[in-house]
This record gives sequence, C-alpha cells and structure tokens, in this order.
Amino acid sequence: MRAERPIISHPERQSPIQHFASVTITIVAWSLWGYLWLPALSVITAVFGLPITYIYVARSSDEISLLLIFVIMLVCNIAVSSWSSYNYIRFARNSRRRSRDTITHEEVGSHFGIKDPATLSLLLQERRLNLHFDRAGALVHVEPLGEMNGKNSKA
Repeated sequence: MRAERPIISHPERQSPIQHFASVTITIVAWSLWGYLWLPALSVITAVFGLPITYIYVARSSDEISLLLIFVIMLVCNIAVSSWSSYNYIRFARNSRRRSRDTITHEEVGSHFGIKDPATLSLLLQERRLNLHFDRAGALVHVEPLGEMNGKNSKA
C-alpha cells in the first residue's frame, strides 16, 4: 500500500496557532525558494535579450561573474536533481509501512501477564492510571486516577 502523501499531516488536529505557524513557515519557505531562483531567471532573460528581471548579484566590468554564478547554479541543480532522482528510483516503489497482523486485546493482555478481563478493560479505557508492580516486574494492581477517587487531574 502506498501513501497518498510523503509527509503525514493532520491539519484538522492542529490548533489555530499551530495552523498559522505552519502556513507562515510554508509561505516563507516558498518565498525563499523563489528568491533563490532570481539570479537564474536574470541570466536566462539576459541571454535572450530581455533583461526584465535583471539583478546584479556580483558586479564586474564584464559578464563573467553572472556566467560563473549561472554555472555554479547549474552544477548545484544537477547535483541535487541527480541525488533526488537516485533516491526516487531506489525507494519510490518500496513500501515503507508494512501491514501487521491484527491481534486481540486478550492476546496483548496475556503477553503482559494480565489475566483479569476487568483489569484489561481498565487499562484500555482509562487515560490515567497508577500501576503497581511486584519485585519481579509483574503487574499486581491497577488504580485509576481522576475525579472518581478525589484526585483532581489539573495541577
């Protein structure tokens, strides 16, 4: 099974502040990416005689500096493109997440030494618990925390 998106994102679970921060970081990143392409765009338009976005990145009496910047940019672009193509060819068809066999709650409980169904139900349903273990590391007693036994969950 192949993931729809390479990055796991759940914007519906984000708070408004987290969503605003995410959108802001995305806008800044894309703006920076576009700004980094301005020298290449300047060289390309200058080659065709249309200095629409002509920007002086490095100034010299001849055009060698712009040509040097274009060559450096081209080499960097080829290196990054080659590396990303290599990674795509190598890893794109592989499934990074393999499905596991489903196991029941009883199997989990028996693996951890819990034989009492009430204790297993308590472990699965409660959010806050006190777990008591013996010296051998076996679970002895489970005590739920919360409003029921007089303890407040707020600090």
